[in-house]
Amino acid sequence: MASNDRPLYSLYFYLMLLPSLLFGYLATMAILAPVFEEYGLYSISNQFYKVLSNICHQYPTRSLWVMNRPMGLCSRCFALYASFSISLIFLPKPKSKRNVGLACLLFLPLISDGLLQYYGIRESVNLIRFMSGTSFGVAASIVYAYFAVTVVDKLRATIKGQTKIRAYEFINATIGSIVICLVNFYGIAAYL
Repeated sequence: MASNDRPLYSLYFYLMLLPSLLFGYLATMAILAPVFEEYGLYSISNQFYKVLSNICHQYPTRSLWVMNRPMGLCSRCFALYASFSISLIFLPKPKSKRNVGLACLLFLPLISDGLLQYYGIRESVNLIRFMSGTSFGVAASIVYAYFAVTVVDKLRATIKGQTKIRAYEFINATIGSIVICLVNFYGIAAYL
């Protein structure tokens, strides 16, 4: 690794670390809210529930329960945030658009479950909500990682003067930058 590549590797590392931590904290807060409530730490528990109410409906019937109390996120949101956070760290970097396209198939369970429930065709259960949230979180992390890799690789190539960015690469890098900003902003905004 050349010394001039270190900042770009660091950029990629932080692009993976920041959203992983943000969404991991949300999932952890969801678990700890009922635990703190059980042990009488109501001020902390109420603060966690309040923060999480900004991003989730928190219906008790749609939530997983810890210590006979509902978690701070519904089962779908919890699975989505936890799997997104874990997948960013442990899944390999996606190298091709084909892998991203296949990963996008993992969006379908959540979309179909949500639409079926919305139109009253079928009422979802927590297990299905959890599984569809998990598949969506994994897919979202793969797409996010692909865009992060694309942005860092294009920056590296441009800085080294190896290539000029073509129009489609510029669009891809721009979309990637927007996705990165939105994901990180959403993760930060949840705490405000």
